[in-house]
Amino acid sequence: MFNCQTRRATPYRPLLLPLSIACGLASFNLEAAENGSPTLDTVVVTGNRGATERTVTTSPTPIDVVTGEQLRAVGKPSLLEALSKFIPSFNLPDRAGWDASGVVRSATLRGLTASHVLVLVNGKRRHTSATLNINGINSGAAPSDLDLIPVASIDHIEVLRDGAAAQYGSDAISGVINIILKQTTGGSSDTTLGQGYDGKRGTAQEALNYGFQIGEAGVLNVSFDTRYQERDNKAGSNGYTSHYYPQADGSPDPREADASHHTYKGYGLPRSQLADVGYNLDLPLNDAVTLYSFSTLATRENNDGQNFRLPNGRNTITTGPNGYPDGYSPYWLVNETDFQSAFGAKGEDFGGWAWDLSSTYGRNYAKQRTYNNQNPSLGENTPNKFTSGIYIADQLTSNLDLKNSYEIGLAKPLDVAFGFEHRRESYETRAGSEASYIDGGYVFPVGHPRAGERPDPGAQVTNGITPEDAQKVSRNSVASYIDLGFYPVEQWYLGVAARYEHYNEGVGGTRSGKLSTRYEFNPMFSVRGTLSNGFRAPSLANQIFTARSTGFDTINGVYQSYNYVILPVDSAGAQALGAESLKPERSTNFSLGFALTPSEDLSLTVDGYVINLRDRLVLSERFQGPGVAALLDSIGVPATAGAQYFTNGANTRTSGVDVVGNYRQNLDRYGSVRWTAALNYNHTKILSVNDTPSQLSALGDFQLLGRQSRALITKTSPSSKMIFSADWAINDFDVNLRLTRYGTYTEVNSSSDPSLDREYSAKWITDLDVAYAIDKQLTVAVGAQNLFDKYPDHIGVSNSSFGDNWGSYSPFGFTGGYYYTRLQYAF
Repeated sequence: MFNCQTRRATPYRPLLLPLSIACGLASFNLEAAENGSPTLDTVVVTGNRGATERTVTTSPTPIDVVTGEQLRAVGKPSLLEALSKFIPSFNLPDRAGWDASGVVRSATLRGLTASHVLVLVNGKRRHTSATLNINGINSGAAPSDLDLIPVASIDHIEVLRDGAAAQYGSDAISGVINIILKQTTGGSSDTTLGQGYDGKRGTAQEALNYGFQIGEAGVLNVSFDTRYQERDNKAGSNGYTSHYYPQADGSPDPREADASHHTYKGYGLPRSQLADVGYNLDLPLNDAVTLYSFSTLATRENNDGQNFRLPNGRNTITTGPNGYPDGYSPYWLVNETDFQSAFGAKGEDFGGWAWDLSSTYGRNYAKQRTYNNQNPSLGENTPNKFTSGIYIADQLTSNLDLKNSYEIGLAKPLDVAFGFEHRRESYETRAGSEASYIDGGYVFPVGHPRAGERPDPGAQVTNGITPEDAQKVSRNSVASYIDLGFYPVEQWYLGVAARYEHYNEGVGGTRSGKLSTRYEFNPMFSVRGTLSNGFRAPSLANQIFTARSTGFDTINGVYQSYNYVILPVDSAGAQALGAESLKPERSTNFSLGFALTPSEDLSLTVDGYVINLRDRLVLSERFQGPGVAALLDSIGVPATAGAQYFTNGANTRTSGVDVVGNYRQNLDRYGSVRWTAALNYNHTKILSVNDTPSQLSALGDFQLLGRQSRALITKTSPSSKMIFSADWAINDFDVNLRLTRYGTYTEVNSSSDPSLDREYSAKWITDLDVAYAIDKQLTVAVGAQNLFDKYPDHIGVSNSSFGDNWGSYSPFGFTGGYYYTRLQYAF
């Protein structure tokens, strides 16, 4: 017996809710249990290394399952957007047109960043993107890009909401997303067309899938997706209100009267074009050996508008063949080629052991370019197009996994699984075009209002990578794990996992373990919990990434751009500002919950969690000022107003609770309804922040993490998310209605003035999808996302860049309602 009383306050308060409910239900004699066990849900494989099959309700760890049919019925071309509709602890914040976070989108799980989630495809590790987020909630994340996997190829997705580093290795701190590909024959075609309520954001998607039988038992399933999304700019119409045009004598210019101040081009969604193909092959050679392989290949171009450069700004050339007399808004292009391929063999009898041997290679190539742009230091000789640089990430992973079951006199057999892994990964940055980074030395001539001033060197938006900054690094890791599962008594499951992993560069050796347990009081009710520790090795991108970007501020009364740099952490510039070599992040995870299944049609799971994260990797504050600029200039980093670097800067605690309930109601002649209710409450607290390095303190009043940086960790994600949905199937119709409530969140201004901070209120978003099956092969559907055209609260402060808008982040976007039609054909 255990004591259900709580005698004092505890930092693990989110665990008390599931514990208290569990105590009450454990003492309840549920008569329905005598009628037999409920029907099992879909068998899940994620987080289960042993031979015993698990389901959502019998798993000792919380798992969500989202089917391919659910994903395709969302009406959005993005897999990330589709997932966010079903999993309450999975959030996809929009970022208002800044850097890669508007191009390679990053989701959060259980309040942690995209870099704390491990992505698998058919149980094999997926490579990461080469494009690093350097702004916002997911700063420092180079996530595995789910949108580069054909949606048509997906059978279902399993989302493990728990730490799993002991089973899968680095990155699996907040959870694991495992994408299971189709192994079916026959084919389907899905065509989706959509558009925003305001006539913007046109989208089109064609998804094809077909499965071929190979021999007697083999299957080759192939898929093709092509998608197009038009740009949707929602910048406010109250743009920059001061004078645009420079006049040497200060007199007004007649062009001011007709100038359009609706200038910002990147507040919303970028234009995106994507094509991807994939296959999944399962080929039994005989009863003992099966060969398998799967692969994806994708190309994508994202085109994102950027901030306006005023004609009277210090970094605008208004004359000459490539001058912009009325100012200009640059555009940022990212062209990607992404590839993953896996080959393996598996069997059931290797001295009594089931075995799986595989190798998986993945590569992401991203070329970054800008156009409608200038390098103002070249004066009238500036080009308008630049190649900023090339980023390449690749990864080769080989695995050997074995498992067996033994009768050892316990209530059930002992499950034993162990394995080995080798991973080689590399990251490379290549130089951009010379004009993108060169300092042309231009000085504004006599007669110009800025006569004698020098503009910043390099292209605007992002300077190119110089040959001196271009690098390539690689590392190897080897790992071994063991996973045991057994039943001391028939109702009680205990699982123990341990992993040792060693990196040859920087990280060294890491050890992680996991204890999981589940006790079934009766066929209807069980409690479950886990205790684990984990780690995330700093990515190679975190270590060598460099970018000279453009920031904006009011300088001498004019809103204008300036250059700042993100320095590689081991570079001379970063070291001079107090940077230290990066260490692995280390986590301790606690989880406690229960599963209730009173009948085949009703289930409820509740899971509380606490995740302590030590040495959390963050992007430092931007250090600006004459002292910083002079120091960097003295060591070969010239013309830089400020600098940042990645650092293990904080210790944090994330706590919360997940609640998921499902009920299937039979309405007889009126069909049936599947009701779903899901809730996530999440809170992150900063336990400590590293002291400001003495090198920085000597240069001014700096903090390693300032107000805004801290708020991105603790306040900028919604505090809660609720999803209520009803899927009503009647005759040939299927009607899906979903209500999602996003809780409050706060955006903290980069200045030291708290009065400019803004708290955004909770919002309800309604989605509706109505499908009609014309016959067994053809289905037509219409639907709407954000049916009632909801927007976040207005920021309430006129912003000189893009006017009265909706802030920089939103958990449901800035683009309002969207409607679509979908045509599905099975053949």
